[in-house]
Amino acid sequence: MDGEVHIGKEINIFSHRIHRAISKEAAKYGLTGVQSRIIGFIYHASRKKDIFQKDIEEELDIRRSSVTSVLQLMEKNGYIQRVSVSDDARLKKIVLTEKGLEIQKNVFDFILGFEKSLRDELSDDELNMFINILNRLSKKIAD
Repeated sequence: MDGEVHIGKEINIFSHRIHRAISKEAAKYGLTGVQSRIIGFIYHASRKKDIFQKDIEEELDIRRSSVTSVLQLMEKNGYIQRVSVSDDARLKKIVLTEKGLEIQKNVFDFILGFEKSLRDELSDDELNMFINILNRLSKKIAD
């Protein structure tokens, strides 16, 4: 290696390690990483509004056909239910079952502990600097 640091590569490796750790925890409950992200999204977003398949597609940037098959499997496994909406019988909102809620809590508790272990590696100043740098670089990309 030429000694040059590649920021994108380092961030990508770090991101994959985080996703791998969370996916490993989700697998303990029979979920894939995508399924656990869907459950987390439904849980948090449904506090503010009804969630439909289209919302999941947009939020997670997943194709309709992929979301359809994942949701069918999640429904079969008892993590979610599709519930008709009174205004339009064609629309089905997605809600978590008790089983889905329990898994969400377990995986989310793991994520909170995992994040705490990462934060504990940094001083308050280092954490603030790290977040500021990430935000600055992210803004540069978005511009």
